[in-house]
Order: sequence, then C-alpha cells, then structure tokens
Amino acid sequence: MTLRDRIYLTWSYGKAQLLLGGIYNLACTMLLAHGIVYALFVDVFILKAVFTAILLYLVHHFRNPSACFFYINLGLSRRRLTISIVLIDFLALAIMLAIVLLIHGKA
Repeated sequence: MTLRDRIYLTWSYGKAQLLLGGIYNLACTMLLAHGIVYALFVDVFILKAVFTAILLYLVHHFRNPSACFFYINLGLSRRRLTISIVLIDFLALAIMLAIVLLIHGKA
C-alpha cells in the first residue's frame, strides 16, 4: 500500500472529523486575527480538545458498525487512523494560530 493510498483512506475514514475540525480552526483563526489576546490561544486549544472529544464520540456512536471492517481488512487500525486524524487536526490549528501570531502579533 502506497503513501497516497494511506492518505486517501485516512481522508475517507475521518472526512467528517477533519471538515468540522477545519471549520472550528477557521473560526478561531478569524476570531484571533481580528484582535490578538494571548490568553485566548490557550482557551482555543482547551475548547478544541473538548470539541474533538465530543466529535469523536458522535462519529463513533453514529458510524455504521460494519464500516470499520473495511479498514481492518486493509490492515489499518481504527485507533491508528483516529490518532492520525486528531494529530492532523491539532497540527493544522497550531500552524494557523502560529501564522496569525507571526502576522498580527506584537513582540
């Protein structure tokens, strides 16, 4: 299995989580871009953790139970896919907030 196949399967497994997480990331980035308050950076990450936990619960609860066997039969672990999706989502938020801080922040 190539890297491109793994990326595509990760995307197809966590599309809902990545899209909703991306909307949250954009909303937080736009909020902080209008007015830099350094205390909000910590609050954004705390709320992101809560939002991600709720989202993971809802996706796990409403996902078709037999759909996970497709990924298991390909040799992909659900835990590894979930961890990679959460890491991608948090990394995207960290990069976006770092860009806002570099552009609009005052040292």
